[in-house]
Amino acid sequence: MADSQAGAGKARCRGGLIVIGDEVLQRRVDERNIAAVLDAFARYGIEPGEVAILADDVDRIAQVVRDFAARFDLVLTTGGVGPTHDDLTWQAVAQATDDALVLRQDVVDAMEARAGKALTPEQRRMAVLPSKTEVELLPAGGFAMHTGHVWVLPGVPSMAARKLDGICARYQGQVPAVVEAYFTADEWDVVAAIDVVVAAHPAVQIGSYPLFDPSLDHRLRVSLRAEGDAVGVAAVVAALAELLAAIGEGKWVRTTWRSGGPAET
Repeated sequence: MADSQAGAGKARCRGGLIVIGDEVLQRRVDERNIAAVLDAFARYGIEPGEVAILADDVDRIAQVVRDFAARFDLVLTTGGVGPTHDDLTWQAVAQATDDALVLRQDVVDAMEARAGKALTPEQRRMAVLPSKTEVELLPAGGFAMHTGHVWVLPGVPSMAARKLDGICARYQGQVPAVVEAYFTADEWDVVAAIDVVVAAHPAVQIGSYPLFDPSLDHRLRVSLRAEGDAVGVAAVVAALAELLAAIGEGKWVRTTWRSGGPAET
């Protein structure tokens, strides 16, 4: 059921996501940012590298931010940016980047202009940021803040989602070729056939996912993925053809291209 590893391919921007908050770990809120971020990565050809879900522990958050910043081209964090005692993300980012926290008057001014009134001392805490934080206007409106390639987003899903396209577009890569084939076969019975295709196509990442829902018209979904250039698309097409032959077209239900190929075959 695990994905095979793709062979050598073009370097692409790699992204990491850090989800922050006791409320997420303790299921006090519904976590929806992971799916939204991974969908945005897929739209913009950003290779997802890792997702971490962390408690409100400033030292641990700082440790993971530092680690992700060293390994990934784009780091997104969600949560922990409000005015309350447990909003620790900016403190952790400052610690991770060896920066000092300062009151950013430009951010205070922008927040007061939007609110139409002066902020309370408690509300002004949201403008205490690492000194090197940049505030970027987004094409769709609003703004996002980042320190280097670490972008800090709110935890509220609707607020975070509005910023994703504007951020991820800056790290645009080639969207991979992804196709999914659906079969009535049980994975248990066709592992050998899948193994043959995997061995013959090392440049194609192949994932096999059994399903056990009797209401579905299939029992197996196989995903094939490669670079989105002409060579990668051709590799996926060839691997797909061999997969259909190996499992048997009598057990094939349909094939759907998710990206990088024709709409559907």
